[in-house]
Amino acid sequence: MYLKLFVRILAQKKKQQIRGYIHRRNVHLDTNEPVNNVSVSHLKHCFKQICLPVIDGHTCIIVDCPICNNVKKESKLYVNKTTGYFMCVKCKFTGSWDILDKFLSREKSNEKFKELDVLKAHSQWEDFDNKWEDIKKSCQNIKDLTMEEYEMLLNNFSFPHISQEDMSQLNCIYEKTSNTLYFPLIGLNNSIVGYKSLTASVTAEQTVPTSGVSGCIKYKNKNSKNDNTAVIVGTIDDLLAVASQKSANVIICLPYNLKSLPQQLLPYMESYKKLILWFGNDEISWYTARQFAKKLGEKRCYFVRPTTFQPRPKLAADMGYDLKNIIQNAQSVWHKSITTFQELREEILSDLQNIDKVQGVKWKRYPTLNHILKGHRRGEYTILTGPTGSGKTTFMSEYSLDLAMQGINTLWGSFEIRNSRLARTMLQQMVGVPLDEHLEHFDSYADAFEKLPIYFMTFHGQQSIKVVMDAVEHATYVHDIAHVVIDNVQFMMGTAEDTKHLDRFWKQDEIIARFRNFATKNNCHVTMIIHPRKERFEGELTTSSIFGSAKASQEADNVLIIQDKRLQSIRGKKYLQVAKNRYSGDLGIMILEFEKSSLSYSSKMKPKDECTEKRKSLTKKQVAEQSS
Repeated sequence: MYLKLFVRILAQKKKQQIRGYIHRRNVHLDTNEPVNNVSVSHLKHCFKQICLPVIDGHTCIIVDCPICNNVKKESKLYVNKTTGYFMCVKCKFTGSWDILDKFLSREKSNEKFKELDVLKAHSQWEDFDNKWEDIKKSCQNIKDLTMEEYEMLLNNFSFPHISQEDMSQLNCIYEKTSNTLYFPLIGLNNSIVGYKSLTASVTAEQTVPTSGVSGCIKYKNKNSKNDNTAVIVGTIDDLLAVASQKSANVIICLPYNLKSLPQQLLPYMESYKKLILWFGNDEISWYTARQFAKKLGEKRCYFVRPTTFQPRPKLAADMGYDLKNIIQNAQSVWHKSITTFQELREEILSDLQNIDKVQGVKWKRYPTLNHILKGHRRGEYTILTGPTGSGKTTFMSEYSLDLAMQGINTLWGSFEIRNSRLARTMLQQMVGVPLDEHLEHFDSYADAFEKLPIYFMTFHGQQSIKVVMDAVEHATYVHDIAHVVIDNVQFMMGTAEDTKHLDRFWKQDEIIARFRNFATKNNCHVTMIIHPRKERFEGELTTSSIFGSAKASQEADNVLIIQDKRLQSIRGKKYLQVAKNRYSGDLGIMILEFEKSSLSYSSKMKPKDECTEKRKSLTKKQVAEQSS
């Protein structure tokens, strides 16, 4: 008995060590973020029970902080309406709703203090004041630069011509040795919660911390009194372009450009009654703006429509456009259920002017798919099927990896194989070499993979559709997911042996309907793997071979089928068939040649035969002579 107890304790310690390692490495295998189903009415009821006045904000419920009040301080507590995530700037407590709920439900003071320790343990707040002071030691303030140095700085970074006074208002500092600019990210109560760095030799902006920051870069026109409207941009040079023309009173630069909008930042936006989103005229910017508007509250959001004459602010300023006029013509996101062609006219024109970008994100590993499907588009629903053992999961892991490497935030739901095995496959596909033969480079490979926007649901085996949908909706809101992969649908249909076939078909139809609605409502692409039905004969699979009723193929925008002819013919091939394509109607096949060392199906340029090269170098006369 004691031996069994000792073994169990060792196993628990081992699990804790593994979890700690994963947390330190910042791997996306488990986000450890609870999924809450807390209604707004429930939040209001809980606070009213303890006699706290409630303010119903655009994205948050705002109350006097009950934690600060216990120690005779006054501050505001922000609770997200969708996730229940709370944060207080003054006492710097953050966490999920269930933790705060336990604190509120305690009556005795001693129990309150115990829960206060729990809150401190779960708080994710990081103080950047000291870090910022350390950075300032080796830097200069912008206002301390001479006119010649300031003009040289603008030229080095290709910034718009903005006055030194307006530039210094951003509290940015300059390190001359590395030619780097640092911009502090300001949160509520003017606290520094992070920073953005920009080096002249590197075009991309770097943000610290890498996720979950609660502040942004803000410019405010000192001569204006209207603070209710803000223009939101993605990059620093866009902010400077708008500020240089005095086109807006308040300009906000997001911390992570268009990659994500942290829920920690939403309380900072609560004070604005109108938000104008101006990102760019490409497809990703347009879809991201619509996604961010849902997060910020659609009724107060306006778009600068993406057209050729309305590019992002920096390009518009370079072309000599009137930025103030563009901002004034921003259109509201919110509209009634019934619309007219007049309201759709600009959107149709935008699609026609940017036809290549509207088609979607192109695959780099599968050029044939680009030719057939035209690209990967948000809001669509794709089904992948194929015989057992044909490599559906392996293909889909590389298919989604290709998109994630181009910045498509991806959520994987693998119920059939464990996340560690799936992540290892994707890592090997990314680097293109066997991992066990290159262990000395594992850390560098893993560091590169960690930077990809890939998240994994921690489910394994049979799960209910309700639990899965809660996790998917939560991740989509928090991490701005653009692509959800489900492998596979059969694991959400139950395991009861006495379940009738008709009931199983009904369950599958319900699952498909919910994911179809989710894709459309959240403007998120859903790819679902479904096994084919067990055919009596071994032949080519069709759309009618998909397990279940016809609803799966009817609802899908794209149907991909892996056909494996290798076991039927000596010269048989394995190929991917596009059996349905609702966007363009183009159908076709793509040959799949598997490379075991890289676990990859991607098409690679084969080395050309030396004889072929030599033959091409010959003149037509020499070819004719050799042929005779």
